[in-house]
Amino acid sequence: MPHANALAETGGIARLTVPLSDGTAMSVAVSGQGPDLLFVHGWSAHAGFFEDTQHRLDGRFRVIAPDLRAHGSTPRGRAPLTMKQLASDLKAMAEALDLHHAVAIGWSMGAMVLWRLLADHGDARFAGLVVEDMSPRILNDHAWTLGMSNGIDAATSQRACESMRANWAAYADAFAPRMFARDSRHRLGEDRERVVREFAAHDGDAMADLWTSMAAEDARSILPELKLPVRVIHGALSEAYSPETSRFLVETLPDAELVSFARSGHAPHLEEPERFASAVAEFADRVQPAGAIKNPTSSEGSTS
Repeated sequence: MPHANALAETGGIARLTVPLSDGTAMSVAVSGQGPDLLFVHGWSAHAGFFEDTQHRLDGRFRVIAPDLRAHGSTPRGRAPLTMKQLASDLKAMAEALDLHHAVAIGWSMGAMVLWRLLADHGDARFAGLVVEDMSPRILNDHAWTLGMSNGIDAATSQRACESMRANWAAYADAFAPRMFARDSRHRLGEDRERVVREFAAHDGDAMADLWTSMAAEDARSILPELKLPVRVIHGALSEAYSPETSRFLVETLPDAELVSFARSGHAPHLEEPERFASAVAEFADRVQPAGAIKNPTSSEGSTS
């Protein structure tokens, strides 16, 4: 089993490092004690986007938020930048931190990674799944119109990747604000500008590689096989995915329910943080078995 090594602890959140298959050190933010919550961020974001949520929940749960490969403090490493690899990385992290009966929350690309994880490696460590504003297939074509709301297809996706590689800072500057509802863009103020800076700090080639892999994914065939209870969270003002996309998920998954956030766009956890945290906690309380308590992971991490 891989070891988790402590890096630092600030504000009650420990930063651990988990060695991955190619030697890359995955940075993981962990805090609290109780049943496990695993937060998986979206494309070009990082674990810090869940910091507020983490503080709201770590009084009752052990909250775990990794930086996926090529995001935040986790290097891209030597392994391919694919959804399959990110899922394998999460499996290694789940083993290192000994997750049990976890509720996994996947925001945007994070949901795609979790679907791949469950399909490839099973659900033995999980009690439930929260999908935050995501489609099982992001590209649209003549037979599928529930991908991204802007109608992006294979050709426009390829052109977008070329733009990412050519000038990532400009692409991030245009893309990041669309994550929020128009009203949120005004309400969030400096936080909105910080998000733009955080997006722009990533490597454009790495983001293009991951986008290419995400665009190739199609989780529609996976959904009917998932036996975990699922809470689908949709931002009613999302410019990324339509309400019909979330309804498709609820109708296709065997055990799913929809919760809509009226004032949110693509990031309800940032736009309506108190209600989002409550929605996650209520769902976890319902699906996690009684006594699903873990010891806190802190600076006592093993040394390898």
